Amino acid sequence: MKKYVNKVVLVFLSVIMIACNSSDEEIKINDFKGFYKIKSISSIIPVDLNNDGLKSNNYLQEIKSNYISYNGEIINYAYNNELRHNFAEARLTRYQSNNTTQFLDIRFPIQRIDSIYQGNNNFVKMNMEYQKMSTGFIYKLINSNIEIEADPFNQFEFFNINNFKINRINNIEFEIMFDFNIYDFSENDWIESKLIARYEKMKE
Repeated sequence: MKKYVNKVVLVFLSVIMIACNSSDEEIKINDFKGFYKIKSISSIIPVDLNNDGLKSNNYLQEIKSNYISYNGEIINYAYNNELRHNFAEARLTRYQSNNTTQFLDIRFPIQRIDSIYQGNNNFVKMNMEYQKMSTGFIYKLINSNIEIEADPFNQFEFFNINNFKINRINNIEFEIMFDFNIYDFSENDWIESKLIARYEKMKE
């Protein structure tokens, strides 16, 4: 009877060890790493980013549309979310296999607004281009979800990003949301809105 009990205990312990090893292996596998294309960007508040007098919740479409300058000139900024240099990057990718730090560069397009002086203290706001906001967040995976562990370059403060949240939707998509100041040409002023951007994983 004693030998039988010992065998049962050994089998039970073996099952536990196999389960633990499998769990450990799953944690070590980073299936989040890779390059991600912006699939959509929406603004909670409708905004006019291209100075055409029409407001929209579709932030991405606004910045991909032609911009109408203060003098009526139509300018194509040609922001293209299909280009690789606009992709978000979650390391470790195969190009950084010798680096153990898990960095997340979200790559998000933001406005760069310039003013033109017209005399008599009169300035005309004009949107010169869309800059690429790059980050160096250190992330970790917890229960297959993403958590920002550190912001070593103070990007939250530098870009004035507030209430930042990140959520992994599935194995090939994640989304970010944050409060951000946007220049609305219909309002002729900076307004704060919550932006939501969804990213889709690209095949390497």
